[in-house]
Amino acid sequence: MFNFKPGSGWSFETEFRCFIIYKRLKEENFPSGMQSDLCRVLAKSFGLSESSVKAKVGNYKSEFGDIGASNSSEATKFISENFGNLSVAEAEALLTGYLMGTSGEYA
Repeated sequence: MFNFKPGSGWSFETEFRCFIIYKRLKEENFPSGMQSDLCRVLAKSFGLSESSVKAKVGNYKSEFGDIGASNSSEATKFISENFGNLSVAEAEALLTGYLMGTSGEYA
């Protein structure tokens, strides 16, 4: 559906995890330092640069009008438009279901 560069570490999963980070930040009213902490963990877990994860979260801030315009990817726009109304818990449940479906595991 989306064209993530092979070997980049980016996928629908990592994209959606950035969306969840954004939703957590929004629910907590963007506390100082939280974005860096969450982005650092995600970056380390998936072999991404922390700066690219922060930029992706920034794209979600832009899509939802929390900051000015940015150059968001099609995946970011798709997730924002289709899942923007979800809570953190709902987004995490959706990601879990997606991961179960893509790995062939059905509980």
